[in-house]
Amino acid sequence: MKRIALVGFGLLAGSIASAVKQAKLPTKIRAVSSATTLARARELELADEFFEYDQVEEWSRDCDLILLCSPILHILKTIDALAHVSWVKGAAGNDVCLVSDIGSTKVEICKAGSSLPPPFRFVGSHPMAGSEKRTCEYNDPAIFENAYWFVCPPEGTDEKVYGNLLELIAFLGANAVVFPPEHHDRTMAWVSHMPQMLSSTLAASIPGRLLEHNYQHYAGRAFRDMTRIAASGWGMWHDIAVTNREETVRALKEVREGLDSTIDAMNALDVVVDGKPAADDKSAGLEGIFKKGNEGRASLFAPGRNDANVFFEITVPLKDKPGALLSVMQPLAEEGVNIRDIELMKVRENVAGTLLLAFKTQEETARAVKLLRYLGYEVKER
Repeated sequence: MKRIALVGFGLLAGSIASAVKQAKLPTKIRAVSSATTLARARELELADEFFEYDQVEEWSRDCDLILLCSPILHILKTIDALAHVSWVKGAAGNDVCLVSDIGSTKVEICKAGSSLPPPFRFVGSHPMAGSEKRTCEYNDPAIFENAYWFVCPPEGTDEKVYGNLLELIAFLGANAVVFPPEHHDRTMAWVSHMPQMLSSTLAASIPGRLLEHNYQHYAGRAFRDMTRIAASGWGMWHDIAVTNREETVRALKEVREGLDSTIDAMNALDVVVDGKPAADDKSAGLEGIFKKGNEGRASLFAPGRNDANVFFEITVPLKDKPGALLSVMQPLAEEGVNIRDIELMKVRENVAGTLLLAFKTQEETARAVKLLRYLGYEVKER
């Protein structure tokens, strides 16, 4: 591709641009954003050409790919602006410009994109990548590596039409998944949008009887993990909520049905009276829910599935002393073992913490285990 326009130059657009620049590809990057963001992108040397949003007549010309990277409602607004640029009337019939996006919902965006006039051809997409950081300042050229990237072409569209997009996805190290827009929104409602609403609701529902005594500070890892995404900003989720409301509400209702079943199973239990358990064990219902939950969790990592997110994990105990983390990381780096994820667990003063390391392949994991055990660490595979 000779030129890519990235409209909305935030974290993901900046990461795409950074990857192209690091690879020294001949592709020109056209940054489209606010004046402040463009100034920072220029300082970081992430793009070759710079345009503000309202310069649509200029930045929409002569592109092989226009990728809309702004929030969902802004994407819809930009599609409408593209539909009314004046230069399309004089465009040659063989000048095709692919327009795509990275929005988290697809039905409404793809519906709007289908109305774009030639030479534009719209194919929606959504990379399953991101961070709590939002600006190009935090660009990461590896952020898409091994991530799923949904591609939602109109039914019957020849793959050659969106070949440029597939080429970019492959270059960034992501895995393209061709998916109908309706299937995308239905799936994301369950695996992304509903969990966000559930997490936000859980954190918003901490009862006053705990808050008034600051008892919420005693929350364990489970509660902290379940409410982690409750820290998400409202701006992006407003757009997701209004463009995938029905599917997300359906998912929430299905979870509510599951909670009702769990409550019924709990109420069926015989309580302990005077320190003595009930003669009849009526926990079968709750046990069944736990076992079904075990199966559901295991299904996320079934062999041959979810390849984009499968990691092999090990834990390494650390001593409470300066340089403990470096003493693990440095030998692995020197041996060329690529760590894909890292988490510091169970950290307490004067007590050994636990380091969780994740690797992409079994071979990398075996090399790490062998090296660290040689160095005297008690490594455990998870």
